[in-house]
Amino acid sequence: MAKWSRYNIFIQEDKSNGIYFNTRTGALIRLNPERQKQLKIPSKMPHDLLQFLLRQGFLVGDDIDELELIAYTHESARKNLDTFSATIELTEACNFKCLYCYQKHTQNHMQDQVCENVIRYLSKKIKKLRHLHINWFGGEPLIQLKGLKRMSQKLKNETNINGCSFSQHLTTNGYLITQSVAKELAVIGIKNVQITLDGDEVSHDRLRVHASGKGTYKKVLSACKYVVDANMELLVRINVNRWNVQHIDSLLSDLVSNGMSSTNTIIHATRTVNHGNCNDAVSSAIYNTKEFAETWINILEVISMYGFNLPSLAPTAYNCPFDLKQTIMIGSGGDIRHCSSSDESIADLTEAGDEAGHTNLYQTVKERRPLDDSCCKECLYLPMCMGGCSYLQELGEEKCIPERHILPKLVLLSASQANNTNAERR
Repeated sequence: MAKWSRYNIFIQEDKSNGIYFNTRTGALIRLNPERQKQLKIPSKMPHDLLQFLLRQGFLVGDDIDELELIAYTHESARKNLDTFSATIELTEACNFKCLYCYQKHTQNHMQDQVCENVIRYLSKKIKKLRHLHINWFGGEPLIQLKGLKRMSQKLKNETNINGCSFSQHLTTNGYLITQSVAKELAVIGIKNVQITLDGDEVSHDRLRVHASGKGTYKKVLSACKYVVDANMELLVRINVNRWNVQHIDSLLSDLVSNGMSSTNTIIHATRTVNHGNCNDAVSSAIYNTKEFAETWINILEVISMYGFNLPSLAPTAYNCPFDLKQTIMIGSGGDIRHCSSSDESIADLTEAGDEAGHTNLYQTVKERRPLDDSCCKECLYLPMCMGGCSYLQELGEEKCIPERHILPKLVLLSASQANNTNAERR
């Protein structure tokens, strides 16, 4: 016998069709009125429909505990030691003074001895890995482009010797990317570049100011073009707040005019977060998660209108990669941080290339499980959230994903964009 999954959501699409979505499997189907009637009496359901619903996870066996399946998915991710990912802060220095940035932006760069410690640490990992992924980070990492190139080459040599694949990502404000720098980054082996653009020129230049006080929009927009022209994938991050929410349409228009499309660019609209350092004016412009979600759905409609892809509705094995022991953030001083949004140390790297001095926070972050929270265990959105963001929880904010506030609207929007490609008509 079979029972309905606890993670099913039904959304009436129009007067005739309905959409079923399962948060645990990510299955998305469109059902006509006849099929909807057949669902009402499971014992009389046609065999083909019954088997289809079982395969997609809308129905599960009577003896299946879906919480156990979720826990198993999470534990499998934790135990997968084939891949290791490190975000490396090459410098704390930055040429920007963004109004909401949590970093202190000292002039500290990763010193040679620390670089060697990091290489030694990663070299030990590489011997046991199938894949190593590095995210070059700052401050502004391109201030230390020479150091980036040097470390990249050493890691490339180590991975080649050990038969380990190697990928690289760059998180940058984009200001220092010229056409020649973009080509150089591509030669180094960087495949993906994240650049932040916070709205049109006026709103971006208000939020993301050069250290000299001048605007940065035009140079950053040009950098985006250089990145895609060098055949690297571009991820444009938009930190959404009340100051720029009305100007995202203009930004997307500028991006399209400069050659960005769904084939080379991902748009990631996220919530501006107050890390505890924002003044009253900036704080008042920041949405809480529910407020952001309610405006986010409108932003996603605009993003879709310009032809860019929407965020995936697929379930996940963990909320954040930094929850896993095989994903770490290394600060410029050689300490291990909570995540790329925090400068709080949770461990150190020794000269021998080992981890040491793990704090209580390290244990909290790396050992927590999605079923630890009784509220999470009962939540319909657990498979998409997996316990929420531990960093936001530290800040005293809602740790849940914004999707939980608008999921029916998001499902309908995704089904519309899919144009029946991913939503199977039954």
